[in-house]
Amino acid sequence: MEILGEEALWRKISEIYGFKNYNYKKIKPKNLIYITKPINGNLMLFSYNKDDEVSKLYIESGGKLKKAFERCFTNGIYILNWQHECYEVDSYKSFPIKDEDGAWNPNFLPEGDTVFFLSKDLLSGWIADFNNSSIILVGEKFIETIKDLDFKFLSFDR
Repeated sequence: MEILGEEALWRKISEIYGFKNYNYKKIKPKNLIYITKPINGNLMLFSYNKDDEVSKLYIESGGKLKKAFERCFTNGIYILNWQHECYEVDSYKSFPIKDEDGAWNPNFLPEGDTVFFLSKDLLSGWIADFNNSSIILVGEKFIETIKDLDFKFLSFDR
């Protein structure tokens, strides 16, 4: 994993997704297939158990998401967190944004930051949209993969 020079990437993100900064309330991919899914339930209860430890469901969901990235983005991903370090991940064998307790930093849930987990071409991925407490899924293949993996905190009509 390496930290990226971010300015050019954020300009491209702004072009494709309309994202300007955290004050911008509506991320809307231009000319891409996407869906916006609200989070079902309380994020904090989903993320942590009663002992304030990372929950089993959070760890399982992180594993599913990593599996979706491996299936859909074989060349790796960008992890872009506005005004924080941004990463280029080339291998999923070691996934260094995950700590020893199983929590992701940056988080794949919209708990404080808007974070983009995107394919290297920036045209597919998972966006944790903090301002709207939702997940934006981009790209037809990626959306279908997420549906098939059955995330408990996202509802899909079947």
